[in-house]
Amino acid sequence: VEKDGITSSGKAVEKGHFLLPILSTFAKENPPKVEEALSLIKDSASSAQAKQSKGKSVLISEYVQSSIQYLAFLSDYELIFNTALGMYDFDLAKAVARHSQMDPKVYLPMLKRLRELPISLACFDVDVKLKRFESALRHLVASSSYNETDEEMANHKNKCMSFIEEHSLHKLGLELFQEDADFYRSIVVSLGERLLKERKSEEALTIFLLADPKCLDGGKRAARDCGDWKAYFACCAEDNETLSTDQGTNLAETISSKFGNMKDKSDDFASAARILQDYCQDVGYAVDMLISGHLWSEGRRVAHLHNRPDLVKKCVDASVTYAQTCIDDLVDRALTFETTIARYAEVIELRRNAIKEAEEAGAEIHDDSASMFSMASTISNTSLSSSASGRSMGSVGSVGTVASVSTVISVGATSTFSFTGDVDNMKHKSKFNKIGRDKKKKQKKSRNSRRRKPGGEEELTELVATLTHGCPDEYYVAVISSTLIFLMQSGKRSMAEQLLDSYTSIETVVLKLQTERLDKDRKKQEEIERSTRMEGGIYQLVQHPCEKDIDAIRCKPLPETVTKVFSFLL
Repeated sequence: VEKDGITSSGKAVEKGHFLLPILSTFAKENPPKVEEALSLIKDSASSAQAKQSKGKSVLISEYVQSSIQYLAFLSDYELIFNTALGMYDFDLAKAVARHSQMDPKVYLPMLKRLRELPISLACFDVDVKLKRFESALRHLVASSSYNETDEEMANHKNKCMSFIEEHSLHKLGLELFQEDADFYRSIVVSLGERLLKERKSEEALTIFLLADPKCLDGGKRAARDCGDWKAYFACCAEDNETLSTDQGTNLAETISSKFGNMKDKSDDFASAARILQDYCQDVGYAVDMLISGHLWSEGRRVAHLHNRPDLVKKCVDASVTYAQTCIDDLVDRALTFETTIARYAEVIELRRNAIKEAEEAGAEIHDDSASMFSMASTISNTSLSSSASGRSMGSVGSVGTVASVSTVISVGATSTFSFTGDVDNMKHKSKFNKIGRDKKKKQKKSRNSRRRKPGGEEELTELVATLTHGCPDEYYVAVISSTLIFLMQSGKRSMAEQLLDSYTSIETVVLKLQTERLDKDRKKQEEIERSTRMEGGIYQLVQHPCEKDIDAIRCKPLPETVTKVFSFLL
């Protein structure tokens, strides 16, 4: 704050002497400190310079107005007006608006209305205008008086609730209404409804049950939405609601029909079976659900629990059928991996060459712009013809195909090479050459049928996806392991051995193919490095980003408990 005093040079100064430099400093801050600047102007208005205008408000004195004009020169009038309004100083806001381009017909009635309102409601309106919603809610709550009637109090709470819901201020609302138990619960329920609409059903479930007393209706809706059937039945019990058998069956079927990965589906089938067993007393349907989730041991347990040998046999037969399905699937996976890894070895070599050529040309590789016919986009017309007989033809030959110079030019669509003139227009149009007649059809066809370029990034992406999902994942291996154990325990040793052989086979095939490919690639890179160094060049290993993940692909081993059992028998 400025004060009267003497400078270091001995000059006497009055309060406000350094006002303009300080205003400049505030205005140039990031963000501008407009509120501090206005507070300083208002404080300086009580100085001797401002007191010269007797009988008038200090805020309309020439000294204050000139200070505001200077601040507006450095900042923005609208920002200054809103800041003054946000300070709840309506006289200061009027002083700012007086020298702005604001319409008096707009700001004068607004300021008059704000002055006539109770202070809390006036502050609430200002906060809403400036979108300071948390502060607005605080002032809205403070605007309530203790001598209000019940109807007025109810209307006030409804207004608060509408504002809370409109601006998602539930956290602040819970803080402000801690002492009002009934309205506190209403805010909690409102928060649960908001979370449910935002599809955050698990959080909504907890919030609904946190209310005092619990919001059981909301809890049931949230529990069904997130699939928490245990909480759902608990809410039904607390709400004294008895579900019919059909309702329980429908709920079980809804849970089991949800989409998800193999593990999630198995968990859903287990939940559905528990509902059918505990709440519907439908043991047969429960075992069917467990069979669908490949939960053979649990299905057998439930069947024995209810003395149902027919269901025990059903579990065993289903496990045998599933084992045969796995055998066929593993054979298909092995064959697919073998053909895919061979093509991957070809394509990854093409992509490496494309990356190398792009690096040499100082360009970037995007999608299929550099496929098996890749050429750098900066190649000149002269070098293009030599590349057609040299490098490009070599790369084409690497996949066992032959291309003419015109073919190489046509596929290098991203290069700077182009013909000038319209050659087709110089040709004779007749029914034999069809010049112009099918032009629109060809253009339409080219737009609608985008063909994948062999050896491009799109094909590589597909190959990587096939290889990544080619080997059984961790949960698939766990299901195969549990199936092997169950088959052995059920006297189906022959089928168990066939399933084990199938898995061992794909495990061996993947390891063998990967090892051979990596050894071949390593020897080829060593030969290229040796040849490059003999020619006096600098060898640089080029790799595609996907190679590390593909090189690491192996089948996951079966659990040790499974392999030990078979080691005693085979």
